[in-house]
Amino acid sequence: LDTFFLKIPLFGPLFQKSAMSRFASIFSILQASGVPVMQALDILSGTIGNTAIAREFEIVRDKISEGQGISGPLSKAKYFPPMVVDMIAIGEESGNIEDMLRQVSIHYDDEVAYAVKGLSDALGPILVVGLAAVVGFFALAIFLPMWDMTKMVK
Repeated sequence: LDTFFLKIPLFGPLFQKSAMSRFASIFSILQASGVPVMQALDILSGTIGNTAIAREFEIVRDKISEGQGISGPLSKAKYFPPMVVDMIAIGEESGNIEDMLRQVSIHYDDEVAYAVKGLSDALGPILVVGLAAVVGFFALAIFLPMWDMTKMVK
């Protein structure tokens, strides 16, 4: 079901961005707290919030536990955008993964806020048109029979 949600136009990218924000934010906090990487990855797999992305992440986590870096397996994952992978790779190389994850989290928080604002701005006119159609339907349902009755009287 979560895979379906990720494929819905307009909402799918929003769900993915929200999951990336959550992933980066929690991972950053765990790294800042000194939690070992493997333990942090175990915690992360339960907090991503989307089963499709969590399943992908389980595969990534298994490859990392085999000794690979974080960015390598993430680059092969379907739902992790290149920007996330690149920022994590830079963080791994510089030894400052916590700050890179924080930047990713901030970026995706802003993206989600922008997307939600755009959707809510678009939803207003759509609701007005929909409500006008419903009112128009009821008006026709009431007035057409009355109109027909006036024709019968003549």
